Amino acid sequence: MVGRRRLLATAGAALAGGLAGCTDTEGSPTPAALRYSVPAFADGTVPARHTCDGEGVSPRVVVDAVPPPTESLALICTFPDDVASQVTLWTMWNLPPDTAEIPADVPAAPTVESLGDARQGTNARGDVGYLPICPPPGEPYDHWLTLYACRREIALDPGASRDALAEELETATLASRRVVASYTREPTPSEDA
Repeated sequence: MVGRRRLLATAGAALAGGLAGCTDTEGSPTPAALRYSVPAFADGTVPARHTCDGEGVSPRVVVDAVPPPTESLALICTFPDDVASQVTLWTMWNLPPDTAEIPADVPAAPTVESLGDARQGTNARGDVGYLPICPPPGEPYDHWLTLYACRREIALDPGASRDALAEELETATLASRRVVASYTREPTPSEDA
């Protein structure tokens, strides 16, 4: 039986749009101009490597195409905690528009030199960089990774919050697309008892 949080997350994702392809800031379909993939999530699940049950490293993101006139890229990675709230796992912005790949295991640095001095924000734990997904055991939880093609660079200092980035993206986004994958943590023996 699918858990309540999974149903709420699915409903929230459907309301937010972008599950099946590109959407512009108005939510209407755009040409297939923003294309990217997260190879580790290709089967719709999050491998343990990217969670607190594994190495806890950020996933690799492959960017295939961006719409003109993209000036920068941004990403937000979350998992829904309820219809109205999301746990921030990772934010990054001011990636160069010609970025072909964000490698796995991006360092937890405020500015990432190897990615054109892209900036990373603060996750739900208060740290800069990727926070491994670590949902309660027993139910599947969705993991949302949204890539944004932006018409300008984002004027935020490293370490900014997801809310601050989302506010900037309201006026900067040309197109966005979301990849959704789920993860289910196994109960520990003590939790089974």
